[in-house]
Amino acid sequence: MAKHIVANINFSIMEKRKLNILFIANEYPLNKGTEYNAYGGQASYLQNISNLIKKKNHNVTVFLISNRTYNSAQNGIKIREFGFKISFPFLKKISNFLNYVFISFYMNLIILLENKKKNFDIVQYPSFLPLGIILIIPKNCKKICRISGITKLWRNYNNNNKNIFHLFSDFVEKKRVQKAQKVFAPSKIISKKASLEYLRKVYTLRSPLVNINRKILKSSKKLPKENFFLYIGTLNRVKGIDLLANAFLKIFKKYKNISLVIIGRNEKISNKIESINYFFKKCKKFKSKIKYFGVLPKKEIFYFYTKAEAIIIPSRLDNYPNVMIESISFKKPIIGFLNSSLDEVINDGKTGFLANKQNLKSLFKKIDEFLCQNRTKKEIIRKNILKLNKKLKSIDYAEKLIDFYNQN
Repeated sequence: MAKHIVANINFSIMEKRKLNILFIANEYPLNKGTEYNAYGGQASYLQNISNLIKKKNHNVTVFLISNRTYNSAQNGIKIREFGFKISFPFLKKISNFLNYVFISFYMNLIILLENKKKNFDIVQYPSFLPLGIILIIPKNCKKICRISGITKLWRNYNNNNKNIFHLFSDFVEKKRVQKAQKVFAPSKIISKKASLEYLRKVYTLRSPLVNINRKILKSSKKLPKENFFLYIGTLNRVKGIDLLANAFLKIFKKYKNISLVIIGRNEKISNKIESINYFFKKCKKFKSKIKYFGVLPKKEIFYFYTKAEAIIIPSRLDNYPNVMIESISFKKPIIGFLNSSLDEVINDGKTGFLANKQNLKSLFKKIDEFLCQNRTKKEIIRKNILKLNKKLKSIDYAEKLIDFYNQN
């Protein structure tokens, strides 16, 4: 009985003490200008959760795979960048591979040395890291893996051909997940798929709501004069860029006063054609209604949220996307698909518009349904999004993650 009481007391002390947490990442929002302020969902998540954890007086360090070696700090969070530059002309893939291998060895060495000084309690890393990053984490550290995406699954959706680098990357990714003591994903759908792929328990932990109380930079880009929809994200097949192009071809034909703004990194939709070229070719009669701005700083992207009518997220599969979280923060309705992870938060007809089939016809109908709303319906949806925003804001995401760390 006494032993049981002592054990419980020790566990409570461990739960309440200050933790030393190390995050390993391949992107993080850095204050170094436009090039580095253009970042994706993984970076947004890491910055948000790091700041929330730091506010609870835990120590947070970020090891970042970068294009330079540099040390800095933000809001008391120590950031250490690791980068090498090995280049072989005409052999880009081999150069990248060797860079990542060298970074891997160097980062592992620094983790071991830093651990002797700081004695990290937790090391959290994403399932996906660039090719060659094989983590050797000290035994005294609890290894936590966050499933940011299943590379093999994403590649299948994008119809990408496999090569030897992909096979090695898949192997490393699987080992990285399997060696973690605990694994989680932001969405239920990816948790289930990851459990099947990696043959282990994968929990679900939501990403925190985005803090938009920061300065919003007015964009120098020329906005459409008419009402516009907004797409933010990588341009590829898994993100549904082909469905978006075909749906808006029909929308442009039906509505004269509607435009579309696209922001994000351009990728190939097939082995032969880039996504944005496919888009413009498909909608060649309506090029003036499409604005493509490429990759932009986050502060500037926030400005587009404030002006858009609605946010389009036509992903065939997603993982509780950051764009969805940001859209809710800006109280904007979302249009997308059921069974893509959006439906884990968005309620069709109440806080957004979700098509039940992932095809052109269903997506067009939902965009059309949004455009046909009267003022009363729009106001009801706006109020519902406000309620959803308030509900998500009330969740203590940092506390949930710390509790997850402490559970056996």
